Amino acid sequence: MPGSPMQALQLRALGEMVQVTLPRPEPAAGEVLIRTEAATICTSDLHDIAGNPFHIPLPRVLGHEAAGVIAACGPGVSGLAPGQRVAAHPVVPCGGCAECRRGFGHLCLRLGHLGYDRDGAFAEYFTHRADRVRVLPAGMPPEFGALLEPVAVCLQAVARAGDVRGRRVLVAGDGPFGNLIARLARRAGADVVVSGREPFRLRRIPGVETTTGGVPDGSVDAAILAVSSEAAAAACLAALRPRGRLVVFSTLAGAMPVDLRGLHLREQEIVGACNDEERLDEALAGLADPGLAVGELITHRLPFTRWPEALALARDGHDRALKVALLFSNPP
Repeated sequence: MPGSPMQALQLRALGEMVQVTLPRPEPAAGEVLIRTEAATICTSDLHDIAGNPFHIPLPRVLGHEAAGVIAACGPGVSGLAPGQRVAAHPVVPCGGCAECRRGFGHLCLRLGHLGYDRDGAFAEYFTHRADRVRVLPAGMPPEFGALLEPVAVCLQAVARAGDVRGRRVLVAGDGPFGNLIARLARRAGADVVVSGREPFRLRRIPGVETTTGGVPDGSVDAAILAVSSEAAAAACLAALRPRGRLVVFSTLAGAMPVDLRGLHLREQEIVGACNDEERLDEALAGLADPGLAVGELITHRLPFTRWPEALALARDGHDRALKVALLFSNPP
């Protein structure tokens, strides 16, 4: 019941992640209360813990990739009911700003986000706006459902590359997002090559060419940057053919020089891919697609009580781990 104690992981200061007891939240109007079943650890969670690049007001419960069971519905919620198993999309557009009115809610000027301006899903319970959840298919494991938003944003990255059918696409980065982007690009008909550093991770991407080095200059039609590396971004630009397009999916920490003359002479493009343009339902279908096999991304499932081990594995275990899931067994 609302107000009852629950366990959560709270970031109190840089590098200071602690388990705390908090009152169970109560859903406001238009919200649902979700009893967490699974939450996956995102690379951005690790960045938040280490450096808080987005200046999250602390203390804050982190976690934004999650699925669970609706425990209660706030006033005004329709189409959802307690007992339904759902996945959450963490991005919460305001619906009223200039960008939302233009149809770009994912670029909302007052964007809300689980684990940023509201407590997130590394907790036994969390609340979320009802329109930002989707009911899971019967029998789908909750850790699959937790990948709803990762699939959605990776769909956005591939879409921003344009029509990739029959085209050669470079994915720079062998982490969970690089893996997922490569799978989606291949499903869309692209000839995919993935560059990375970890043979373990590269071996987990089916049906694509992989390399721990670079690719020849001018050899790809599109490149998708799925690692936060200026060197990788420069390599992507060098790999583009004339009229090629670079999609910047991963955040770069600082400024990077760009050869605008070369960009001009080769009529190349650089575009961003941030969040996703309401791809929740397409992502939900992807979660259930056996050809995409998103469950293969989850290499480790640990109980919530082993959260320090899970975070360390996600941070340091690139030679043996890809996506790490925290599983909750909290009673209703």
